[in-house]
Amino acid sequence: MTLTHMVAETPAPGLTLGELARELAGQAARVVGDDRVRILDVRQDSRRIVPGDLFAARPGGRADGASFVADAVARGARAVMVQRGSALPDVAVPIVEVADVRRAVAFAAEAVHHHPSRAVGVVGITGTNGKTTTSYLTQSALSAAGARAGRLGTLGFAFESDVIDSPLTTPEADEVTRYVARVRDRGGSHLVMEASSHALSLCRVEALELAAAVFTNLTQDHLDFHGSMQAYAAAKLRLFTELSPRVSVVNVDDPFGVSVAASAKGRVLRVSKRIGAADVCPVEVVSDARGIRGRIRLPSGEVELESRLVGTHNLDNLLAALAVVEGLGLDAARAARGLADAPAVPGRLERCDTPDDDVLVLVDYAHTPDALERVLETCRTLTRGELICVFGCGGDRDREKRPKMGDAVGRLASRAIVTNDNPRSEEPGAIAAAIVPGLAPHGIPFEVELDRARAIERAVLSASAGDVVLIAGKGHEPYQIVGSERRDFDDRAEARRALALRRGGGQG
Repeated sequence: MTLTHMVAETPAPGLTLGELARELAGQAARVVGDDRVRILDVRQDSRRIVPGDLFAARPGGRADGASFVADAVARGARAVMVQRGSALPDVAVPIVEVADVRRAVAFAAEAVHHHPSRAVGVVGITGTNGKTTTSYLTQSALSAAGARAGRLGTLGFAFESDVIDSPLTTPEADEVTRYVARVRDRGGSHLVMEASSHALSLCRVEALELAAAVFTNLTQDHLDFHGSMQAYAAAKLRLFTELSPRVSVVNVDDPFGVSVAASAKGRVLRVSKRIGAADVCPVEVVSDARGIRGRIRLPSGEVELESRLVGTHNLDNLLAALAVVEGLGLDAARAARGLADAPAVPGRLERCDTPDDDVLVLVDYAHTPDALERVLETCRTLTRGELICVFGCGGDRDREKRPKMGDAVGRLASRAIVTNDNPRSEEPGAIAAAIVPGLAPHGIPFEVELDRARAIERAVLSASAGDVVLIAGKGHEPYQIVGSERRDFDDRAEARRALALRRGGGQG
Protein backbone atom coordinates (compact mmCIF):
# COMPACT_ATOMS: atom_id res chain seq x y z
CA MET A 1 0.00 0.00 0.00
CA THR A 2 1.44 3.38 -1.00
CA LEU A 3 0.58 6.77 0.40
CA THR A 4 -0.90 7.79 -2.95
CA HIS A 5 -3.75 5.40 -2.18
CA MET A 6 -6.99 7.37 -1.99
CA VAL A 7 -9.72 6.28 0.37
CA ALA A 8 -12.60 5.12 -1.83
CA GLU A 9 -16.19 5.95 -1.05
CA THR A 10 -17.23 3.07 1.20
CA PRO A 11 -20.81 1.82 1.10
CA ALA A 12 -22.73 1.82 4.36
CA PRO A 13 -22.15 -1.32 6.47
CA GLY A 14 -24.54 -4.16 5.90
CA LEU A 15 -25.56 -7.01 3.62
CA THR A 16 -28.36 -9.54 3.31
CA LEU A 17 -28.19 -12.92 4.99
CA GLY A 18 -28.01 -14.52 1.55
CA GLU A 19 -24.96 -12.40 0.72
CA LEU A 20 -23.46 -13.23 4.11
CA ALA A 21 -23.95 -16.97 3.53
CA ARG A 22 -22.00 -16.70 0.27
CA GLU A 23 -19.21 -14.80 2.07
CA LEU A 24 -19.14 -17.59 4.67
CA ALA A 25 -19.06 -20.46 2.19
CA GLY A 26 -15.91 -21.73 3.90
CA GLN A 27 -17.97 -22.13 7.07
CA ALA A 28 -20.72 -24.04 5.23
CA ALA A 29 -23.18 -21.33 6.23
CA ARG A 30 -26.91 -22.06 5.90
CA VAL A 31 -29.74 -19.60 6.44
CA VAL A 32 -32.88 -20.90 8.14
CA GLY A 33 -35.58 -18.34 7.36
CA ASP A 34 -35.69 -15.27 5.13
CA ASP A 35 -32.26 -14.75 3.56
CA ARG A 36 -33.32 -11.31 2.26
CA VAL A 37 -33.11 -9.83 5.76
CA ARG A 38 -30.38 -7.18 5.86
CA ILE A 39 -28.01 -6.98 8.81
CA LEU A 40 -25.93 -3.93 9.67
CA ASP A 41 -23.29 -5.34 12.04
CA VAL A 42 -22.20 -8.44 13.96
CA ARG A 43 -21.85 -8.65 17.74
CA GLN A 44 -21.12 -11.38 20.28
CA ASP A 45 -22.18 -9.44 23.39
CA SER A 46 -25.98 -9.34 23.71
CA ARG A 47 -25.72 -6.28 25.97
CA ARG A 48 -24.27 -4.27 23.09
CA ILE A 49 -26.77 -5.30 20.44
CA VAL A 50 -28.33 -2.42 18.52
CA PRO A 51 -31.26 -2.76 16.12
CA GLY A 52 -30.15 -4.32 12.85
CA ASP A 53 -27.34 -6.46 14.29
CA LEU A 54 -26.65 -10.15 13.81
CA PHE A 55 -26.10 -11.76 17.22
CA ALA A 56 -23.44 -14.48 17.21
CA ALA A 57 -24.35 -17.04 19.89
CA ARG A 58 -20.92 -18.45 20.60
CA PRO A 59 -21.08 -21.78 22.43
CA GLY A 60 -19.13 -22.76 25.55
CA GLY A 61 -16.86 -20.57 27.64
CA ARG A 62 -17.99 -19.01 30.90
CA ALA A 63 -21.37 -18.18 29.38
CA ASP A 64 -22.98 -19.98 26.44
CA GLY A 65 -24.25 -17.54 23.84
CA ALA A 66 -27.46 -19.55 23.45
CA SER A 67 -28.55 -18.28 26.87
CA PHE A 68 -28.60 -14.71 25.57
CA VAL A 69 -30.41 -15.14 22.25
CA ALA A 70 -33.79 -13.96 23.57
CA ASP A 71 -32.18 -10.88 25.12
CA ALA A 72 -30.36 -10.07 21.86
CA VAL A 73 -33.55 -10.37 19.82
CA ALA A 74 -35.41 -8.21 22.33
CA ARG A 75 -32.73 -5.55 21.84
CA GLY A 76 -33.25 -5.57 18.07
CA ALA A 77 -31.10 -8.34 16.61
CA ARG A 78 -32.42 -9.15 13.11
CA ALA A 79 -30.79 -12.59 12.96
CA VAL A 80 -28.87 -15.07 15.10
CA MET A 81 -25.75 -17.08 14.24
CA VAL A 82 -25.47 -20.54 15.84
CA GLN A 83 -23.09 -23.46 15.63
CA ARG A 84 -24.24 -26.41 13.55
CA GLY A 85 -25.43 -29.23 15.78
CA SER A 86 -26.74 -26.97 18.52
CA ALA A 87 -30.46 -26.62 19.11
CA LEU A 88 -32.06 -23.90 17.00
CA PRO A 89 -33.40 -21.11 19.21
CA ASP A 90 -37.13 -20.51 19.15
CA VAL A 91 -37.12 -16.91 17.92
CA ALA A 92 -38.99 -15.00 15.23
CA VAL A 93 -35.84 -14.02 13.29
CA PRO A 94 -33.76 -15.95 10.75
CA ILE A 95 -30.97 -18.26 11.92
CA VAL A 96 -27.53 -18.58 10.30
CA GLU A 97 -25.94 -21.98 10.95
CA VAL A 98 -22.14 -22.24 10.63
CA ALA A 99 -19.49 -24.86 11.34
CA ASP A 100 -17.63 -22.70 13.89
CA VAL A 101 -19.20 -19.54 15.30
CA ARG A 102 -15.94 -18.18 16.72
CA ARG A 103 -14.22 -18.35 13.34
CA ALA A 104 -17.27 -17.29 11.33
CA VAL A 105 -17.71 -14.11 13.38
CA ALA A 106 -14.36 -12.79 12.15
CA PHE A 107 -15.25 -13.30 8.49
CA ALA A 108 -18.83 -12.09 8.96
CA ALA A 109 -17.63 -8.82 10.52
CA GLU A 110 -15.17 -8.25 7.66
CA ALA A 111 -17.93 -8.89 5.13
CA VAL A 112 -20.53 -6.66 6.80
CA HIS A 113 -18.02 -3.78 6.92
CA HIS A 114 -16.96 -4.37 3.29
CA HIS A 115 -13.49 -5.75 4.07
CA PRO A 116 -11.78 -2.77 5.75
CA SER A 117 -8.46 -4.63 6.07
CA ARG A 118 -8.19 -4.50 2.28
CA ALA A 119 -8.23 -0.70 2.43
CA VAL A 120 -6.09 -0.24 5.56
CA GLY A 121 -2.56 -1.60 5.90
CA VAL A 122 -2.91 -3.69 9.06
CA VAL A 123 0.34 -4.49 10.89
CA GLY A 124 0.04 -7.32 13.43
CA ILE A 125 2.65 -7.59 16.20
CA THR A 126 3.08 -10.75 18.26
CA GLY A 127 5.59 -11.98 20.82
CA THR A 128 5.83 -12.48 24.57
CA ASN A 129 7.41 -9.11 25.31
CA GLY A 130 7.74 -5.82 23.48
CA LYS A 131 4.41 -5.78 21.63
CA THR A 132 3.14 -2.54 23.13
CA THR A 133 6.39 -0.60 22.78
CA THR A 134 6.90 -1.90 19.24
CA SER A 135 3.35 -0.89 18.31
CA TYR A 136 3.92 2.64 19.64
CA LEU A 137 7.22 2.94 17.79
CA THR A 138 5.81 1.49 14.57
CA GLN A 139 2.89 3.92 14.64
CA SER A 140 5.36 6.79 15.20
CA ALA A 141 7.64 5.57 12.40
CA LEU A 142 4.77 5.20 9.92
CA SER A 143 3.41 8.63 10.81
CA ALA A 144 6.84 10.21 10.38
CA ALA A 145 7.07 8.55 6.95
CA GLY A 146 3.82 10.24 5.92
CA ALA A 147 1.21 7.62 6.80
CA ARG A 148 -1.96 8.23 8.81
CA ALA A 149 -1.60 5.38 11.26
CA GLY A 150 -3.67 4.18 14.19
CA ARG A 151 -2.80 1.81 17.02
CA LEU A 152 -4.74 -0.93 18.84
CA GLY A 153 -3.54 -2.98 21.79
CA THR A 154 -2.92 -3.16 25.52
CA LEU A 155 -3.31 0.61 25.91
CA GLY A 156 -6.48 0.80 23.81
CA PHE A 157 -7.23 2.28 20.39
CA ALA A 158 -5.79 5.55 19.11
CA PHE A 159 -6.09 7.22 15.73
CA GLU A 160 -5.14 10.88 15.78
CA SER A 161 -7.60 12.52 18.25
CA ASP A 162 -9.81 9.41 18.40
CA VAL A 163 -8.87 7.51 21.60
CA ILE A 164 -10.83 4.60 23.12
CA ASP A 165 -9.95 2.38 26.10
CA SER A 166 -9.97 -1.38 25.52
CA PRO A 167 -9.79 -4.05 28.26
CA LEU A 168 -8.09 -6.67 26.06
CA THR A 169 -4.70 -6.67 24.32
CA THR A 170 -6.56 -7.84 21.21
CA PRO A 171 -10.34 -7.31 21.32
CA GLU A 172 -12.89 -9.82 20.01
CA ALA A 173 -13.00 -10.30 16.24
CA ASP A 174 -16.07 -8.15 15.62
CA GLU A 175 -14.57 -5.29 17.63
CA VAL A 176 -11.22 -5.55 15.81
CA THR A 177 -13.01 -5.17 12.48
CA ARG A 178 -14.92 -2.13 13.73
CA TYR A 179 -11.62 -0.50 14.71
CA VAL A 180 -10.10 -1.21 11.29
CA ALA A 181 -13.23 0.21 9.65
CA ARG A 182 -13.00 3.25 11.93
CA VAL A 183 -9.50 4.00 10.63
CA ARG A 184 -10.61 3.48 7.02
CA ASP A 185 -13.70 5.65 7.36
CA ARG A 186 -11.64 8.51 8.84
CA GLY A 187 -9.18 8.44 5.96
CA GLY A 188 -6.42 6.48 7.71
CA SER A 189 -3.88 4.38 5.84
CA HIS A 190 -2.57 1.95 8.49
CA LEU A 191 -3.46 0.30 11.79
CA VAL A 192 -0.73 -1.17 13.99
CA MET A 193 -2.15 -3.76 16.38
CA GLU A 194 -0.96 -6.20 19.00
CA ALA A 195 -1.89 -9.80 18.23
CA SER A 196 -1.79 -11.78 21.46
CA SER A 197 -1.43 -15.56 21.55
CA HIS A 198 -4.95 -15.74 23.00
CA ALA A 199 -6.26 -13.76 20.03
CA LEU A 200 -4.47 -16.02 17.57
CA SER A 201 -5.84 -19.13 19.26
CA LEU A 202 -9.37 -17.71 19.52
CA CYS A 203 -9.66 -16.50 15.89
CA ARG A 204 -9.88 -12.80 16.79
CA VAL A 205 -7.67 -11.75 13.85
CA GLU A 206 -8.59 -14.67 11.60
CA ALA A 207 -10.17 -12.68 8.75
CA LEU A 208 -7.74 -9.77 8.56
CA GLU A 209 -5.70 -9.30 5.40
CA LEU A 210 -2.34 -8.30 6.87
CA ALA A 211 0.06 -5.89 5.23
CA ALA A 212 2.78 -6.92 7.69
CA ALA A 213 3.39 -9.09 10.74
CA VAL A 214 6.09 -8.67 13.40
CA PHE A 215 7.61 -11.28 15.73
CA THR A 216 9.38 -9.83 18.78
CA ASN A 217 10.39 -12.84 20.92
CA LEU A 218 9.13 -15.97 22.64
CA THR A 219 9.65 -16.64 26.34
CA GLN A 220 7.55 -18.31 29.02
CA ASP A 221 4.09 -16.87 29.63
CA HIS A 222 0.41 -17.84 29.40
CA LEU A 223 1.04 -21.54 30.04
CA ASP A 224 -2.13 -21.48 32.14
CA PHE A 225 -3.98 -20.98 28.84
CA HIS A 226 -1.85 -22.83 26.28
CA GLY A 227 -0.67 -25.72 28.44
CA SER A 228 2.83 -25.98 26.96
CA MET A 229 5.51 -23.87 25.31
CA GLN A 230 4.95 -25.88 22.12
CA ALA A 231 1.28 -24.86 21.96
CA TYR A 232 2.18 -21.27 22.85
CA ALA A 233 4.76 -21.14 20.05
CA ALA A 234 2.33 -22.69 17.57
CA ALA A 235 -0.22 -19.96 18.34
CA LYS A 236 2.35 -17.25 17.59
CA LEU A 237 3.45 -18.95 14.38
CA ARG A 238 -0.10 -18.85 12.96
CA LEU A 239 0.26 -15.11 12.35
CA PHE A 240 3.02 -15.78 9.82
CA THR A 241 1.84 -18.99 8.20
CA GLU A 242 -1.96 -19.13 8.22
CA LEU A 243 -2.75 -15.41 8.06
CA SER A 244 -0.27 -14.88 5.18
CA PRO A 245 1.04 -11.32 5.73
CA ARG A 246 2.60 -9.67 2.69
CA VAL A 247 5.69 -8.80 4.77
CA SER A 248 7.03 -10.59 7.87
CA VAL A 249 9.46 -8.80 10.20
CA VAL A 250 11.20 -11.34 12.42
CA ASN A 251 13.67 -10.95 15.30
CA VAL A 252 16.19 -13.70 14.52
CA ASP A 253 18.17 -13.04 17.71
CA ASP A 254 15.39 -15.07 19.34
CA PRO A 255 15.86 -18.83 18.74
CA PHE A 256 12.21 -19.32 17.80
CA GLY A 257 12.48 -16.35 15.46
CA VAL A 258 14.76 -18.39 13.21
CA SER A 259 11.94 -20.93 12.80
CA VAL A 260 9.40 -18.16 12.20
CA ALA A 261 11.57 -16.64 9.47
CA ALA A 262 11.94 -20.02 7.78
CA SER A 263 8.19 -20.68 7.85
CA ALA A 264 6.74 -17.23 7.15
CA LYS A 265 4.91 -16.54 3.93
CA GLY A 266 5.55 -13.49 1.74
CA ARG A 267 8.62 -11.28 1.99
CA VAL A 268 10.68 -11.85 5.14
CA LEU A 269 12.84 -9.15 6.73
CA ARG A 270 15.16 -10.61 9.35
CA VAL A 271 16.04 -8.24 12.18
CA SER A 272 19.01 -8.48 14.57
CA LYS A 273 20.75 -6.12 16.97
CA ARG A 274 24.04 -7.84 16.15
CA ILE A 275 26.28 -5.83 13.83
CA GLY A 276 25.81 -6.90 10.21
CA ALA A 277 23.82 -10.02 11.11
CA ALA A 278 20.51 -9.57 9.26
CA ASP A 279 18.49 -7.65 6.67
CA VAL A 280 17.86 -4.92 9.24
CA CYS A 281 20.66 -4.46 11.79
CA PRO A 282 23.11 -1.93 13.20
CA VAL A 283 26.28 -0.94 11.40
CA GLU A 284 27.34 0.78 14.60
CA VAL A 285 25.33 1.52 17.72
CA VAL A 286 25.70 2.93 21.23
CA SER A 287 23.20 2.17 24.00
CA ASP A 288 23.65 3.99 27.31
CA ALA A 289 21.79 6.01 29.92
CA ARG A 290 21.16 8.79 27.37
CA GLY A 291 19.43 6.44 24.94
CA ILE A 292 20.24 4.62 21.71
CA ARG A 293 22.24 6.12 18.82
CA GLY A 294 23.66 4.52 15.71
CA ARG A 295 23.61 3.75 12.03
CA ILE A 296 21.18 1.08 10.82
CA ARG A 297 21.47 -1.01 7.67
CA LEU A 298 18.32 -1.71 5.67
CA PRO A 299 17.89 -3.32 2.23
CA SER A 300 17.30 0.19 0.80
CA GLY A 301 20.41 1.71 2.44
CA GLU A 302 21.62 3.07 5.76
CA VAL A 303 19.80 5.45 8.12
CA GLU A 304 20.81 7.34 11.25
CA LEU A 305 18.84 6.37 14.35
CA GLU A 306 18.53 8.25 17.62
CA SER A 307 16.14 7.49 20.47
CA ARG A 308 15.70 8.52 24.09
CA LEU A 309 14.68 4.96 24.96
CA VAL A 310 17.17 3.05 27.11
CA GLY A 311 18.10 -0.63 27.05
CA THR A 312 19.13 -3.06 24.35
CA HIS A 313 15.64 -4.59 24.39
CA ASN A 314 14.40 -1.26 23.03
CA LEU A 315 16.90 -1.52 20.19
CA ASP A 316 14.99 -4.66 19.16
CA ASN A 317 11.76 -2.66 19.18
CA LEU A 318 13.21 0.26 17.21
CA LEU A 319 14.67 -2.03 14.56
CA ALA A 320 11.33 -3.80 14.15
CA ALA A 321 9.56 -0.47 13.61
CA LEU A 322 12.06 0.57 10.94
CA ALA A 323 11.77 -2.83 9.26
CA VAL A 324 7.99 -2.46 8.98
CA VAL A 325 8.37 0.92 7.26
CA GLU A 326 10.98 -0.57 4.95
CA GLY A 327 8.83 -3.59 4.16
CA LEU A 328 5.82 -1.42 3.32
CA GLY A 329 7.89 0.62 0.88
CA LEU A 330 7.82 3.90 2.80
CA ASP A 331 10.67 6.31 3.58
CA ALA A 332 12.79 4.69 6.31
CA ALA A 333 15.04 7.75 6.70
CA ARG A 334 12.03 9.93 7.55
CA ALA A 335 10.80 7.20 9.88
CA ALA A 336 14.15 7.08 11.68
CA ARG A 337 14.10 10.84 12.21
CA GLY A 338 10.59 10.55 13.60
CA LEU A 339 11.63 7.91 16.12
CA ALA A 340 13.83 10.49 17.85
CA ASP A 341 10.64 12.24 18.96
CA ALA A 342 8.48 9.16 19.55
CA PRO A 343 6.34 9.55 22.69
CA ALA A 344 7.20 7.58 25.81
CA VAL A 345 5.11 4.45 26.28
CA PRO A 346 3.04 4.55 29.49
CA GLY A 347 4.23 2.07 32.10
CA ARG A 348 7.32 1.00 30.17
CA LEU A 349 10.36 2.15 32.17
CA GLU A 350 8.26 5.20 33.02
CA ARG A 351 10.03 7.68 35.30
CA CYS A 352 8.17 8.86 38.38
CA ASP A 353 10.92 10.98 39.96
CA THR A 354 11.53 14.68 39.35
CA PRO A 355 14.72 16.78 39.13
CA ASP A 356 14.27 17.46 42.86
CA ASP A 357 14.67 13.77 43.73
CA ASP A 358 17.97 12.03 44.45
CA VAL A 359 16.78 8.55 43.40
CA LEU A 360 15.53 7.24 40.07
CA VAL A 361 12.13 5.51 40.34
CA LEU A 362 10.88 3.53 37.34
CA VAL A 363 7.59 1.69 36.74
CA ASP A 364 7.53 -1.11 34.19
CA TYR A 365 4.99 -3.67 32.98
CA ALA A 366 7.56 -6.51 33.01
CA HIS A 367 5.61 -9.55 34.20
CA THR A 368 7.52 -12.45 32.63
CA PRO A 369 10.96 -13.76 33.65
CA ASP A 370 12.55 -12.63 30.38
CA ALA A 371 11.00 -9.15 30.43
CA LEU A 372 11.97 -8.66 34.07
CA GLU A 373 15.54 -9.76 33.36
CA ARG A 374 15.85 -7.33 30.43
CA VAL A 375 14.51 -4.42 32.44
CA LEU A 376 16.72 -5.20 35.43
CA GLU A 377 19.77 -5.35 33.15
CA THR A 378 18.87 -1.92 31.79
CA CYS A 379 18.34 -0.52 35.30
CA ARG A 380 21.78 -1.76 36.38
CA THR A 381 23.32 0.54 33.76
CA LEU A 382 21.43 3.52 35.20
CA THR A 383 22.33 3.24 38.89
CA ARG A 384 25.27 4.72 40.75
CA GLY A 385 24.25 2.76 43.82
CA GLU A 386 21.86 -0.10 44.53
CA LEU A 387 19.06 -1.50 42.41
CA ILE A 388 15.93 -2.13 44.49
CA CYS A 389 13.14 -4.16 42.90
CA VAL A 390 9.50 -4.26 44.02
CA PHE A 391 7.63 -7.07 42.27
CA GLY A 392 5.11 -9.90 42.50
CA CYS A 393 3.22 -12.27 40.20
CA GLY A 394 -0.38 -12.32 39.04
CA GLY A 395 -2.83 -14.85 40.44
CA ASP A 396 -4.70 -17.42 38.34
CA ARG A 397 -1.89 -17.27 35.79
CA ASP A 398 1.14 -19.37 34.86
CA ARG A 399 2.47 -20.67 38.20
CA GLU A 400 5.69 -22.05 36.73
CA LYS A 401 7.12 -18.59 36.12
CA ARG A 402 6.96 -17.48 39.77
CA PRO A 403 10.31 -18.89 40.99
CA LYS A 404 11.86 -17.83 37.68
CA MET A 405 10.80 -14.25 38.36
CA GLY A 406 12.42 -14.54 41.77
CA ASP A 407 15.58 -15.94 40.19
CA ALA A 408 15.86 -12.99 37.77
CA VAL A 409 15.56 -10.51 40.62
CA GLY A 410 17.98 -12.46 42.82
CA ARG A 411 20.64 -12.42 40.11
CA LEU A 412 20.32 -8.80 39.04
CA ALA A 413 18.94 -6.67 41.90
CA SER A 414 20.75 -5.50 45.03
CA ARG A 415 17.71 -6.05 47.22
CA ALA A 416 14.03 -6.81 46.73
CA ILE A 417 10.55 -6.50 48.15
CA VAL A 418 8.13 -9.24 47.12
CA THR A 419 4.59 -7.92 47.09
CA ASN A 420 1.08 -8.37 45.77
CA ASP A 421 0.37 -7.98 42.03
CA ASN A 422 -3.15 -8.84 40.78
CA PRO A 423 -3.87 -11.84 43.05
CA ARG A 424 -7.33 -12.47 41.57
CA SER A 425 -8.77 -15.55 43.31
CA GLU A 426 -5.46 -16.74 44.82
CA GLU A 427 -4.10 -16.10 48.30
CA PRO A 428 -1.39 -13.38 47.97
CA GLY A 429 0.82 -15.06 50.56
CA ALA A 430 0.82 -18.30 48.58
CA ILE A 431 1.91 -16.47 45.43
CA ALA A 432 4.76 -14.79 47.31
CA ALA A 433 5.77 -18.13 48.81
CA ALA A 434 6.12 -19.54 45.28
CA ILE A 435 8.42 -16.67 44.27
CA VAL A 436 10.81 -16.93 47.22
CA PRO A 437 12.47 -20.28 46.29
CA GLY A 438 13.87 -18.64 43.16
CA LEU A 439 14.97 -15.51 44.99
CA ALA A 440 16.39 -16.70 48.32
CA PRO A 441 19.37 -18.79 47.07
CA HIS A 442 21.04 -15.68 45.63
CA GLY A 443 21.55 -14.22 49.09
CA ILE A 444 20.39 -10.67 48.41
CA PRO A 445 18.42 -8.96 51.19
CA PHE A 446 14.68 -9.25 50.59
CA GLU A 447 11.40 -9.01 52.45
CA VAL A 448 7.77 -9.85 51.78
CA GLU A 449 5.31 -6.97 52.11
CA LEU A 450 1.94 -7.90 50.61
CA ASP A 451 0.51 -4.38 50.83
CA ARG A 452 1.74 -3.06 47.47
CA ALA A 453 1.43 0.61 48.43
CA ARG A 454 3.49 0.00 51.59
CA ALA A 455 6.06 -2.01 49.60
CA ILE A 456 6.52 0.86 47.14
CA GLU A 457 6.76 3.40 49.95
CA ARG A 458 9.30 1.29 51.84
CA ALA A 459 11.49 0.84 48.75
CA VAL A 460 11.51 4.56 47.95
CA LEU A 461 12.07 5.74 51.53
CA SER A 462 14.85 3.21 52.21
CA ALA A 463 16.80 4.01 49.03
CA SER A 464 20.04 5.96 49.20
CA ALA A 465 20.99 8.82 46.90
CA GLY A 466 21.91 7.46 43.46
CA ASP A 467 19.88 4.25 43.84
CA VAL A 468 17.35 3.02 41.29
CA VAL A 469 13.96 1.68 42.41
CA LEU A 470 12.21 -0.54 39.87
CA ILE A 471 8.50 -1.24 40.46
CA ALA A 472 7.68 -4.11 38.13
CA GLY A 473 4.65 -6.02 36.95
CA LYS A 474 1.71 -3.64 36.54
CA GLY A 475 3.06 -0.74 34.52
CA HIS A 476 0.25 1.39 33.11
CA GLU A 477 -2.56 -0.46 34.92
CA PRO A 478 -4.66 1.91 37.10
CA TYR A 479 -6.17 -0.95 39.08
CA GLN A 480 -5.45 -4.03 41.18
CA ILE A 481 -7.61 -7.14 40.82
CA VAL A 482 -8.37 -8.75 44.18
CA GLY A 483 -10.84 -11.62 43.95
CA SER A 484 -13.33 -10.47 41.34
CA GLU A 485 -13.02 -6.82 42.41
CA ARG A 486 -11.06 -4.26 40.38
CA ARG A 487 -9.74 -1.69 42.86
CA ASP A 488 -8.24 1.68 41.99
CA PHE A 489 -4.46 1.38 42.26
CA ASP A 490 -1.67 2.91 40.19
CA ASP A 491 2.02 2.13 40.78
CA ARG A 492 2.97 5.52 39.34
CA ALA A 493 0.72 7.44 41.71
CA GLU A 494 2.00 5.42 44.68
CA ALA A 495 5.61 6.03 43.61
CA ARG A 496 5.03 9.79 43.36
CA ARG A 497 3.34 9.80 46.77
CA ALA A 498 6.34 7.99 48.27
CA LEU A 499 8.76 10.39 46.58
CA ALA A 500 6.86 13.35 48.03
CA LEU A 501 7.19 11.76 51.49
CA ARG A 502 10.91 11.27 50.89
CA ARG A 503 11.39 14.90 49.84
CA GLY A 504 9.57 16.00 52.98
CA GLY A 505 11.70 13.75 55.14
CA GLY A 506 8.56 12.03 56.41
CA GLN A 507 7.62 8.47 57.07
CA GLY A 508 4.34 6.83 55.99
